[in-house]
Formats: sequence, C-alpha cells, structure tokens
Amino acid sequence: MSRRLAPVLLVVALTILGAASCTVAHSAQRGERCFPETGFCITGPIRTYWERNGGLAVFGFPITAQAQERVEGRSLQVQWFERDRLEIQPDGRVTAGRLGAERLEQLGTPWQPGPGGAARPGCAVFPETGHQVCGAFLRFWRANGGLERFGLPLTGEFTAEVEGRPFTVQYFERRRFELHPEIGPNTVLLGLLGREVLQARGATSGLTRPEGLPAGQVVNVVDGDTVDVRINGQVERVRLIGIDTPESVDPRQQVECFGREAAARASELLAGQTVFLEADSSQADRDRFGRLLRYLWLPDGRMANYELIDQGYAFEYTFAAPYRYQAPFKAAEARARAEGRGLWSLATCNGQRNPEAPPAPTNPPLGGGPGFRSCADDPGPGVAPETPVRIIAIDKRAETVTLRNVSDTAVDLTGWRMCSIKGGQEHPIGGVLAPGETRAFPGPEANIWNNSERDPGALYDAQGRLVSYWGD
Repeated sequence: MSRRLAPVLLVVALTILGAASCTVAHSAQRGERCFPETGFCITGPIRTYWERNGGLAVFGFPITAQAQERVEGRSLQVQWFERDRLEIQPDGRVTAGRLGAERLEQLGTPWQPGPGGAARPGCAVFPETGHQVCGAFLRFWRANGGLERFGLPLTGEFTAEVEGRPFTVQYFERRRFELHPEIGPNTVLLGLLGREVLQARGATSGLTRPEGLPAGQVVNVVDGDTVDVRINGQVERVRLIGIDTPESVDPRQQVECFGREAAARASELLAGQTVFLEADSSQADRDRFGRLLRYLWLPDGRMANYELIDQGYAFEYTFAAPYRYQAPFKAAEARARAEGRGLWSLATCNGQRNPEAPPAPTNPPLGGGPGFRSCADDPGPGVAPETPVRIIAIDKRAETVTLRNVSDTAVDLTGWRMCSIKGGQEHPIGGVLAPGETRAFPGPEANIWNNSERDPGALYDAQGRLVSYWGD
C-alpha cells in the first residue's frame, strides 16, 4: 500500500470534502464496506462519517476493527484509520481523536504556548494556544472543517523528516498538516497519525499482538490482576498471566499498599474495553480457582498485563514455570523500580506490600519453644509482616510454593522454614532470592499439602520469626 495517494485522486477527494454538506448518504450505509488493502471493514455511524467527510484522502484505510476503548477516561466505540481515530460519542456523534496532541507527547515534545501577539500578514492567530496558522495551511484548515475537524494549532510551522524526507509541517490538536510541493506548490496532505500513534504505542513494549485471537468485552474489573470478560455470550473470570498486583479485595487479607490504586488503574485501562485474549501453552489453561489464564491485548496494540507492570501498578509474577513474555515483563519491572514508578516510589510503597506494618513479634526458635511445636501451630491471618519475603501462591495439587522477595535487598533462605499447618510438615525451600525475584519451589515426591481440606501455610525465617502467612 503506497504512502501517498496519486495527485488526481487527491484533488477529486478534496473536492468531495469541500462539498461534504451536499453529499448524499450511500444507499447501503448500514452495511459493511471492506478494504482488502488492510482487511478491515467500516460500518454504521463511522462509515457514514468516513464517506461524508472525505473518505480515503482524509482518513486513509481502516487499520483496526471498530471496538470499545478507553479514551480520556471514557469508554467509547472507536476505530483507527491511517490518518485518524474516529470515536462515537455517547450522544451518537462521531468525532476525531486528539492524535496531534498524543503524537507530540510520544515524540517527547508536548505542545507549548506560542508567542501570541498580532497576526502576521496572511495568518490567523489563536489566542487559546498562542500559535498562528498561515498561507496554505490556513486555507486548508478553513476549507476542510476548521476547529471541529482539526482543533487548535499546537505548534507553528517547522521542518520535520517524514519517511526520510524533510517537509514543512504544523501540528493541530487532531491532525498534522504537511506541505508537499512535489505534488503542487500549495498542496497540503494530512499526516498518517493514526498509524504512527499505534506503532509508537506498540514499540514502547516491543510486543506484537498475534493475529486471530478471540475477542471479548470486559464487564467487571475485580481487582488489579483479575477481570470478568464476556466471550461468545458467556462471562469468564480471567486472571492476567505474569503479573501480581497488591491485594485489595481478598477478605482474608488486609488491603495492601497501592492495592486500591492498582485496581483503579486496571479499571481505567480495561473497564468496558474490547480485549483480545491470548493463552500460553507454557501455563495451565485455568488456575486452581477455575479462572482462565490469559494475556489481554487492547485494540490499540498494547497488552494490559505489560502496561500494569511498566506503569508501576503490578509486580512481575512467575508461577511454577517461565511464561512466554517473562523477559519483557521482568525488564518492565526493572525499569519501573529504577524510575520509582507507582508502587516502587519512596513516597508510596517502595516496592513493599505493607511498608508501614509493625515489626513482627519474635517467636521462639523452630522445633522446641513453647507454642510452636514444629509447624503444628496456625498463627492465623493479620500477624505476619509479609516482608521481606511473601508467600505468593501455594499450589496444593502441584505441590509447589511460590515466594517473592518484596524488599530491595537479596534474602538468603538458608535455615528458613515453609510450613504446611494441616499436616505439620515442612516444604523444602532454599537459596538466595534477588530483590523483587519470584521463585516457585517444588515439593518432594511425597505429599505435603492437603488437597481436600483447608491447609494454611506459614513462612518463618532462620530465627524462627513469622514472616508470611497463606490463609488458603
């Protein structure tokens, strides 16, 4: 597919755009119109808007399907095109997205107020932003929709490289104007901001969404790492692979540091959203609670699992076996920790679940002091400090215990004890946990954990002090 349209097609299309108010709706307006060039179709209000307001020359080909997305805090039906993102507002109106502003942010050059002052000859000044629009750009802006279609100017004219060649450009809230003298002395084209913004979002993580994934809609956000998704008319509870967010809803545990913030961010990212669900053959299809284990991809190409880690709302979490995206997830956590984002900030949690918890009471040494009796006692919830190591999971059927170092220093597990309370037995652990590391410890051939009855777990350090508790 060529980057630029032929001049004849451009002139015809812009002529149609100039006469948009006189255009008659297509007789098959409610049906689909599909484009083999990209494999996507348009329909309904978005098709109507696309065809009445310039079509291919103005918007380009569709590059996603229409889907539910979160846009500036609202859940809307949207569809991405090469040059734009069209959004169906709650009142049914179709509007263009603010991609000019977003692209400037992505480039690290967010818009700044211009000098203002009196308009130069052949120009118009916009006091709201302090920038002027002049010459061919001003004529195009006025002739093709003005404020409603393009928004306010966010920059003045400047020279920028577009696909390896220098062009005079100017950014507006919703679009980028480009002057193309190779076509004509005053020919203005609209930049491919839809494609650029989506590509930049995907490039941030280095992850690419596989083709052909089943789609669903998020109908409920349980907490930061668990959501309910309607798939083919049936609602499934889904646990996000590779992440663990601070606890916010488990009645057996106190609300952990940044738990509410993580749940709120997950809701902002996912509530009402169309998602694409990816399974991982290295992991089980469901966890022991019957939840589907999946990666959730957003329509804009980002993966929610990765985004929550990268933004500092979740820990990387490896359960039992390495998973497909373990390396980029670990790298994202390392960046978030190094930059002090979210739960890694010194002003919030410093990477700990309960940073202000009181020190743990000193217990007698293992195996002989009164009240301990070699793993037989159940200390109960709310007593352990859950630091510097926390029990993340106990898979009683697989006989594995997963621990995480939630501190910023390495922890030597030599002499530590992992207790199965029901049977009064010890689960083997050992080695050194690096800061932030999560590791699964397999059990021996003999059974330790009781699969048919409640069997809490307790972790004690080498001095016999209770460190973490799993309520089962």
